[in-house]
Amino acid sequence: MNDLETDNKFLKKSVLFNIFGTALKICGPLLTILLARIFGAAEFGIFVSTQALLLTISRASTFGLDRGLHWYLPQNKLHNRPAYEGIMESFWITILISTLVTLIIFIGSFTSYISQEFRFYAIALIFYSGIYVLSNSSEGNRKPWNAIFINDFLVAVLSPLVSIVLFFLDIPHALPLGLLFGQVGGFFMHSLAVRTQFRDMPIFPAKKITKDLLLYSVPIGLTVFVGNLLMRSTLWMVLFFLGAKAAGVYALMITISNGLQTIRNGFNPILIPVVSEMSEERLKTDIKPIFSYCVSMATLIQIVIGFFIVLFPEEIMSIAGKNFVVQPKALGILLFFQLIATFFGMVNTIIDGIGKSVVNLKVTLLSLALSLISGFLLIPSFGLFGAALSMLIPGIFSACYNNVYLFKRNLRPYSRKLWVELVWIVALLVLYVVLNTQNIHLEMGQKIVFYVSILLVLGVQFIFYKRKF
Repeated sequence: MNDLETDNKFLKKSVLFNIFGTALKICGPLLTILLARIFGAAEFGIFVSTQALLLTISRASTFGLDRGLHWYLPQNKLHNRPAYEGIMESFWITILISTLVTLIIFIGSFTSYISQEFRFYAIALIFYSGIYVLSNSSEGNRKPWNAIFINDFLVAVLSPLVSIVLFFLDIPHALPLGLLFGQVGGFFMHSLAVRTQFRDMPIFPAKKITKDLLLYSVPIGLTVFVGNLLMRSTLWMVLFFLGAKAAGVYALMITISNGLQTIRNGFNPILIPVVSEMSEERLKTDIKPIFSYCVSMATLIQIVIGFFIVLFPEEIMSIAGKNFVVQPKALGILLFFQLIATFFGMVNTIIDGIGKSVVNLKVTLLSLALSLISGFLLIPSFGLFGAALSMLIPGIFSACYNNVYLFKRNLRPYSRKLWVELVWIVALLVLYVVLNTQNIHLEMGQKIVFYVSILLVLGVQFIFYKRKF
């Protein structure tokens, strides 16, 4: 079996787990919607904003070492190093930094500057950071299904579920305590998963972290940190310009939109290890079929969800309560942002895979600046619709920048057979425009029949239209 056949076998197995994981990923957002309904828009908005800050801090504490393992662990085999080299070195650096930040926040909570409730968020920070390193270790070792099950199902379900139970038991601080409980559970599950894969790995490494891993990881860490700011700055601007209630509504939209993002992110740990093992010769010949297959599968899964969002935006938002049905059109814009980021933007995984993490850092910094400018101009005038546009604009810019970069390197990752996915994206865009500009109102029965018809066509295409990229 040659390298391409081995990679294809791994890709198909991983994609099957990703499709299965999509069903599991729905559980977390559904419980989060229920969480918003129980706690109300204002409290939920503050919680999500605080959680976003926590995620940003925990990402920063890894220095990108977690993402660097996607590239470094496959390199261990090429350079005859121990298979586990880099894992515990990255883990202890991350735990040390996150513990220091936790102590600062914990001490500050005894003053008037930081809320006492923030103590629970601070403790969760350590487990958040540890999960990043451990889950990415499994992904770098070509075991992405561990992260799919633990992160996208176990933690995503456990946190809101515990918060809901604590609320009905009338226990204070239900939201941060639920978050903490979920992170602790995920941390120990990932610890067991990594230990199973690397039984000979010492808990305390004998050597320091290597220069190669550090030089590759730091730009990725900065990219992820800036990317997190990019994703969350819009929410913070909504909170600043429009208030806590509007932030709660927008936070719910982001939660639904992120359901599509997790599908795309599920392919990152599949692609990066495969690309990082390719020689220059294989990059010229094998990158197109591998990348096109992943883009095709990720886009089709998103399109299934996308048609549902475009047809039923108000119904989705109303699950959390009638006061959450505010500018539901904005949800459609966030949908197209995710589709563009998948079909045209997944090339950033190739850039990371070939070791050019600095390029992604540059484009992310430019995208953040563009997002901030767009947000300040659009949010005060257009509300949540403007916030969604301020996400879409830098998404288009980033996709264009990265594709031009690969074109200059003489890499052509797209197959012409991806025209089918482009047609579906255009059809979805046309449906969105027609429903929101032509005053066409479909009854619930008509929407259901239309959506079922779309699913049938997609199913027929998937079964009978076989493509070899």
